[in-house]
Amino acid sequence: MTEGFSDKVQSIVGPALTGLGFKLDAIDASVDEGGRLGTVVYYRSGDCKMQVYWSAREREINAMIAPLDAPNEHGLYNRSSKWHYLNEFAQPPDLPLEELVQVLKADRANFESETKWLEWLKGRISQHFEAAHAGVLELHG
Repeated sequence: MTEGFSDKVQSIVGPALTGLGFKLDAIDASVDEGGRLGTVVYYRSGDCKMQVYWSAREREINAMIAPLDAPNEHGLYNRSSKWHYLNEFAQPPDLPLEELVQVLKADRANFESETKWLEWLKGRISQHFEAAHAGVLELHG
């Protein structure tokens, strides 16, 4: 699933991040995940960083946010504790459990391909960025 991952991140998620004031900062296409290789694409704005990653070990694509002084290291393994998932700062959905289960089941279709997953992630970034941005700046001042 990592073939051309950084190019897809830049073409699918990159424009949304650019619209939020981010610029491409770095790409690490050889994150060692215990013998499997993951990929991380880092972006930087005037006051925070974002990373979009493919974890071969966790078999997931996701994004994280951090203050500017966070090292460019895969957030899942970074010891600075400065990288956070965007939804850490979002209000949890106010849905009954049965409805939440249905929403999660419906989301499965978004993970059928790398392109669909990145499109889904772009929407999640748009949905949660404002709260995550404010939260990470407050937390790490």
